Amino acid sequence: MDQNKVIEIINKEFGRKVSPSVMYAKIDEWRGWLDGNVKGFYEYSMTVDVVNNKTAKIKRRRTDMFKRACEDWASLLLNELTKFELNDTDTEEWLQGEDGRGGVLGDNDFRRNANELIVASRWAGTAAFEVYIEGGEAVVDTGELINAREVGMNFLSGDQIIPISHRNGIIKEVAFVSDFTEDGKKFQNVSVHLLENGFYTIKYLVIDENGKLVDDGRTVKTGSPLPWFSVIRKAGFNRYESAGTFGVSILDGNEDVLLGLDSAFDNFIVDFQLGRKMVFMNSSLFSVDGEGKFLAPQMTGTQLFINVGDKLRGDKSLLEEYNPVLRVEENANGVQRMLDIFSFKIGLGKGFYKLDEDGMVKTATEYTGSKQTLVRNVAREMIGIESALKQIIEAVIWIGANILRAPGVKDTVEVRVLADDSYIVDEYTERKVWQEEVAQGLRSKQEYRERFMGESPEDAVKALNVIRAESGGLSSLMDEPEPEVVVEAEPPIDDTE
Repeated sequence: MDQNKVIEIINKEFGRKVSPSVMYAKIDEWRGWLDGNVKGFYEYSMTVDVVNNKTAKIKRRRTDMFKRACEDWASLLLNELTKFELNDTDTEEWLQGEDGRGGVLGDNDFRRNANELIVASRWAGTAAFEVYIEGGEAVVDTGELINAREVGMNFLSGDQIIPISHRNGIIKEVAFVSDFTEDGKKFQNVSVHLLENGFYTIKYLVIDENGKLVDDGRTVKTGSPLPWFSVIRKAGFNRYESAGTFGVSILDGNEDVLLGLDSAFDNFIVDFQLGRKMVFMNSSLFSVDGEGKFLAPQMTGTQLFINVGDKLRGDKSLLEEYNPVLRVEENANGVQRMLDIFSFKIGLGKGFYKLDEDGMVKTATEYTGSKQTLVRNVAREMIGIESALKQIIEAVIWIGANILRAPGVKDTVEVRVLADDSYIVDEYTERKVWQEEVAQGLRSKQEYRERFMGESPEDAVKALNVIRAESGGLSSLMDEPEPEVVVEAEPPIDDTE
């Protein structure tokens, strides 16, 4: 992807003075670590024949822990327990359906794509959501958008983002770039989001591989004061562009740690390969075929008697075995030590990963490491994640209310993002605490089923009534009717501020 050519077009077409960011080169570098394509490390040359000075290319084994760590970070920041709550039922059902998995968000597979976008923000430092409309109609002369058929979303990594203007690191105007190929030729789709008199206008462009503008596309005057995009930036200081808009990868400054981890893992594998049993045999044990090639006794089918002249079997000059020590424990300890350093350095805390008996790296089930480090870091990252999620959901709702004119959708609703906090207490421990509180009357069984079984209030009540009917209960034995469970009403969200 050539951001420089896109920037030249933006400056020329819109009279801006955008400069290429140094972060694109860093993102390419981090992508190399992600793909295992770091020159001189994951593939290197080694001398295999000292006499004839022959070398061979060796491929280093890797743990792929950079990718794994990004995915684990994403599962902490956005997962199936993350909730989006609105103080209006009609708007909420339009946005995400009755079960929280449908609606506009479901049509765009939002949860899966958003989770993968957070993965991208961990390895690249920055990522973005972009909203667009399909089947839109605009006034011909002015380009003012009057209606549309549906809402779509794009999910973009850091190298696809070109900031145009910002304030205190918050992007106000931006261009998003996507590569595509048509008839064997490479092109770039560009969507430019600009502010005009307090409202956003989007200009769509197509640029060829030579940097020539081949289609200035269409202009959409959204009429929206809200941006149709939001940016996720990893928390932390950017040493390369401190006043800019980009975040840095979780790997930034930790490249040597990943190098050490993969070196330890590679040495573990190589030790097994080089540790195979070897047998050194005296040439007198070999026979010679018609072409003068030496044949070991086993190759000629000899199993019982071998003529070795006057030498005995116990003579070390005839045969000697070599059984190298594999150093399994030392290698495993080395890999585990590097895993501890790696997990600590990327913010997950020491002890987050455990090398099991099968040599597989797993997340520690009983995480007794520096959990407070993880709690603090997740809380810090959630500030940016919640802000980006709220901003893009508000943009979707604004489009639903003002462009699609969906029945009942209001753009004045309050949006709340409720993050999953199960990383603080594991589910088994939390279940035990809830069970004790239910037994003490501090919580209801309905609450318990909603929390741990993912049921709606109505489904939880139905299940509890079925259980009561099947079990009969003590009250039925005493001929006393047991009261039917009713749905517990949730307190309304106060939006009068």
